[in-house]
Amino acid sequence: MKIFSICSARPNFVKLAAVHHALEAKHWPGEHFILHTGQHHDAVFSDVFFQELHIPLPKFNLGIHGGTNDEQQRRVEEACGNIFVQERPDLVLVYGDVNGAAAAARAAADIGIQVGHVEAGLRSGDLSMPEERNRIVIDAISSLLFVSEQSGMEHLKQEHVAGKAFFVGNTMIDTLIRMLPAIRAQPLPSNLPARFAVATFHRPSNVDERDSLKQIVSFLNALSSRIPVVFPIHRRTRDRLRDWGLKSDFSRHILALDPLPYLSFLRLIIDAHFVLTDSGGIQEETTYLRRKCFTARPNTERPVTIELGTNELVGLNDVSHRDRIFSFSVENEEPRGTIPPLWDGKAGERIVDCLSSFSR
Repeated sequence: MKIFSICSARPNFVKLAAVHHALEAKHWPGEHFILHTGQHHDAVFSDVFFQELHIPLPKFNLGIHGGTNDEQQRRVEEACGNIFVQERPDLVLVYGDVNGAAAAARAAADIGIQVGHVEAGLRSGDLSMPEERNRIVIDAISSLLFVSEQSGMEHLKQEHVAGKAFFVGNTMIDTLIRMLPAIRAQPLPSNLPARFAVATFHRPSNVDERDSLKQIVSFLNALSSRIPVVFPIHRRTRDRLRDWGLKSDFSRHILALDPLPYLSFLRLIIDAHFVLTDSGGIQEETTYLRRKCFTARPNTERPVTIELGTNELVGLNDVSHRDRIFSFSVENEEPRGTIPPLWDGKAGERIVDCLSSFSR
């Protein structure tokens, strides 16, 4: 059985690593190749993940990035279709909800190749998000659906999706658990205060509008008067800050950093008092690490991080939410929460067991 894993952006590499290492550990008898569409293409967003997570370099790298969502997907779908016709994999595995995953899934389905979706069934209910539309498309055409939390199983049942769904757990947490010794061994920045918060923002809804990004900078400045803020700046956010001249507005209590590699970033999270983010994966990682997470979004596709974990949705223009973050920043309150079911480091193994049954 020949499997192609499709990766595009940094969260995909983390999820893919869990499946790759499980295939190796179980001495998978078939072939497993990686195809990188190229959405995240620079060293910190791409190359370093292959080094740090010990996954093989891609057999194919399409180098496709930039352009609108539709343009990017069209280019990836065409390129993947040509490769799939030539290589004839038995199964194409896609990870998460990025454009490359949706385009590769469509390319495979169009020529009769089975598709497996790792992280299936997640829904925010917000169709204005490209990621939400991608999730629905991928699940609709996938034969194998690997689900990370119980809400995913319920969504797939409600949507009458035809593929076989398996509740396997969270592959991002597999990689986090496996890499924890290396993460803890990472040095922290020398100028880091003893107590700090971490902030990350990259979603278009937050950073692609000047007023919205200006509001984020204003809030971070206000927050930093209560607790120093470490702000690793995503390249998308960095470009918008530069375009609108907003970076010069930062308080001296904000430590602005370039994007960090996987290991260094998670080392920062472990020591943070709390995290303010709009990321999906960070909601999961903070839940496992028992760090408080305030997610600056009106919704989440990962409700288990709120129901069981340490996550809380906030709106930065909501006075009560702002006060909640300010209060937490000066208190010694420890976040409450439990680790969700099957977030135990064995999701990749369960996926490989399903693949073994599928291949027979």
